[in-house]
Amino acid sequence: MLDFEDYSLTQPAVLVTIQTEAILRGSLEKLLKDLKVYGYSVSEVDGVAKRVRRFSSLEPETLDTSIENYSPTSIEVRAVMSPEISNVILYTLKEQQREFAIVIYRQKIEALLE
Repeated sequence: MLDFEDYSLTQPAVLVTIQTEAILRGSLEKLLKDLKVYGYSVSEVDGVAKRVRRFSSLEPETLDTSIENYSPTSIEVRAVMSPEISNVILYTLKEQQREFAIVIYRQKIEALLE
């Protein structure tokens, strides 16, 4: 008989939540599959995220200008993964924030995984 106080069925993992534009759905799903993420879900949601557009100018006093606005987000992706894979996801999406509205956060969890 198992002593359940000494044996845990769960292991540490990270829950990553991404709110973004629907146009990124296919590339996000491909990224998650390529990284062999344990599991994920995609939901349609209504929301907004700040998008910062940076422009360079030839004039010295305005070399770097940026425009901030809020763009609609229409999907939410929730995925369970290892902390190492979550770093890859965050790095990849940080690059995408230049062109798309993206909100991303992660939480430490315990998950029942194979």
